[in-house]
Amino acid sequence: MKLVDHWQRQIRKLRVSLTDRCNLRCRYCMPLHPNFMDKHSYLTPDEYVDIIQELLTYGIEEIRITGGEPLVRPEFSEIMLKLSMLSIPQLSLTTNGILLHQYWEILKKCNVTKINISLDSLQPKTFASITYRNSLSRILENIRQAVAQGFDIKINVVLMRGINDCELFDFIEYAQKLSVTVRFLELMQIGYANELYDHHFISAQECINQLQTRYRMNRINSVSDSTAFYFELDSGVKVGFIASESQPFCNSCSRWRLSADGRLFACLFIEKGISIRNISSETRHHIYEQLLGMKPIQRSAHVLRAMYGIGG
Repeated sequence: MKLVDHWQRQIRKLRVSLTDRCNLRCRYCMPLHPNFMDKHSYLTPDEYVDIIQELLTYGIEEIRITGGEPLVRPEFSEIMLKLSMLSIPQLSLTTNGILLHQYWEILKKCNVTKINISLDSLQPKTFASITYRNSLSRILENIRQAVAQGFDIKINVVLMRGINDCELFDFIEYAQKLSVTVRFLELMQIGYANELYDHHFISAQECINQLQTRYRMNRINSVSDSTAFYFELDSGVKVGFIASESQPFCNSCSRWRLSADGRLFACLFIEKGISIRNISSETRHHIYEQLLGMKPIQRSAHVLRAMYGIGG
């Protein structure tokens, strides 16, 4: 069975959260003192293997490991090594980059070549004001090391008006210097970002208009279910935009999300997931069919559930 819904969208990508914990406190994601899941509720390494191994038989092709911040999970290496034995067509990682230097060899051993690194400012004061941490120098060094070691790096920037939008051109120059792709994400109306949205939202089109004052931008073809659309600048930089607010991509979305406590979510903008742990394969089959019917074809206006509990 392939996971194809009534709108002919095939679910082939799975975002897998290892934890809801994080070593940053990004203001659009979580409060300074969040209430995290009980660690005992986390899926075990073997449970991840069982669930993902089954979903591979349903046509899942891409697994992206997320958090919270996945590298703070003590069993990160064990989980990755076990997953790497499943012949996953593409196993990749999203991280804030702080702890990357501890895991180069594990990532190479697991054939993880694509890493998305969240970085919302290149300025120490602005970075600290967004994340409430002073980790910028460590992240920048780890990005440099990652590029030097041949990893395919994408820098993800949540752009916010009046906070870091003045760094738009700085990120382009940074990406050019390191030969990495930079992607600008619209601020989404999820969880704590709802409080920021009215004052700090800036659309992808406005950013494109600004970039066009300095660069020629050539649109690059993307796969039909990509969350991002891309341009190549005449400077050689590849720049992407994830415009989930102004240009939703629900009609081609191919993603489900698995939370750290074993709940499957059909969409980032659905409040509740369905637990698939400690049940039979037959029961899970029926849950998969149910989830296909739950996946919306149009974007919800907003969701109150915090982002860090389901992964970016």
